[in-house]
Amino acid sequence: MDTFECIRKRRDIRSFLLKDVPDDVIMKIIEAGRLAPSAMNLQPWNFIVIKNKETLKELGPLCLSGRFIVDAFFAVVVVTDHSNKWHEIDGTRAVQNMALAAWNEGIGCCWIGAINRDKVKEMLSIPENLHILTILPFGYPEEFTVKRKKNRKKPEEVVHWEKFGE
Repeated sequence: MDTFECIRKRRDIRSFLLKDVPDDVIMKIIEAGRLAPSAMNLQPWNFIVIKNKETLKELGPLCLSGRFIVDAFFAVVVVTDHSNKWHEIDGTRAVQNMALAAWNEGIGCCWIGAINRDKVKEMLSIPENLHILTILPFGYPEEFTVKRKKNRKKPEEVVHWEKFGE
């Protein structure tokens, strides 16, 4: 898929089909995150891939804005090192790469922001000094979730030339 077409069509997906995602596709998605650019090439991220259904079920109540994680085929916990002042920006770059690579493979995901981070850290043995940026549940989207039209502001509402308001 053309990159711009992928950006234009990608949606956040919260409803998944009961369909396996092949391991080579999972690794391609993770590799897209690993290859993201980062400030001074410090790559302040780690990715924890969760495929175990019981673990996904345990994560459900801890993902306050993403309980749908229980229906995902797999999830990626994006962990960053907050001693790096660019960790959130660089981690987000990795997340966007993974989301676009997944969509290119016909797989959807959705950023989960409201997380009980302390309990997830304990559950997954994540060191206290690291930060959980997000958890991304992945899976093949249900058809109805893909057909909805994107609703975006018009360019003249958000694009300014030379000065704000112009």
